[in-house]
Amino acid sequence: MIALMLLLCALGQPEIQEEEHDTFSPGFRFGPCFIASFPSMQDEKDFAGMNSEAGLELDLGTVAWGGSIEFLGDIGRKVRVRGSVGVLRLHGAYEDEYDPLSYILLGICTGGIGFLFGPEEEVVDLDDQALSIEAQAYYVLTRGSSVSLSIGAGPVYTSVRRQLDSPNTSTLGKGSGLGLVTSIRVDQESSTTLGCIPLKFALEAGYRFNSVTLDGEEADGFTLDFSGPVLKVGSYLGF
Repeated sequence: MIALMLLLCALGQPEIQEEEHDTFSPGFRFGPCFIASFPSMQDEKDFAGMNSEAGLELDLGTVAWGGSIEFLGDIGRKVRVRGSVGVLRLHGAYEDEYDPLSYILLGICTGGIGFLFGPEEEVVDLDDQALSIEAQAYYVLTRGSSVSLSIGAGPVYTSVRRQLDSPNTSTLGKGSGLGLVTSIRVDQESSTTLGCIPLKFALEAGYRFNSVTLDGEEADGFTLDFSGPVLKVGSYLGF
């Protein structure tokens, strides 16, 4: 839906209609991107549900936040390529809150000794990370002097890790695998000067197919599924 809205808005803007008489000059740009991903993570949702049934309300995030460093280059008026390295993180936690009044009374009744140990908190902490290397080719639908609109797809190689800490145990699972990303993208073609730095901005919306099974006996086939819609906002130095 977001991608469709971007497409309709872009096609409705006269300034991004292709200018046939302009002399095309290939260029490249690189810079950081902010990423918001909405991963499937069904195994993690099942894990959170299992904890909830046991009385431990594990608060599992619904958005994986992250960032990347990207390089884009034109290899023709209608073709653009992108390479990037990025990280995504999804977090979940359970913390057993204590009763402050009971803690104070315990300290008084034990002559202050109870205060030495602090409040007891049963904590479960879950941290999922994905390090991804992406390559993508785009077909430029429209290219104007101000902005361009393109669609593309390409492979993604992902290395994942799952860290789970509890009061008495700590486990770490790792894995890697290939996936696919497809998206629609709006790029600024004219530069915006920030101080003395010329910047170009971009907005991208797409879908990522990326499920990785963890290695090792302890993982027992557990899957980190980072598949889902992805939104990116980037700022680039253009040349």
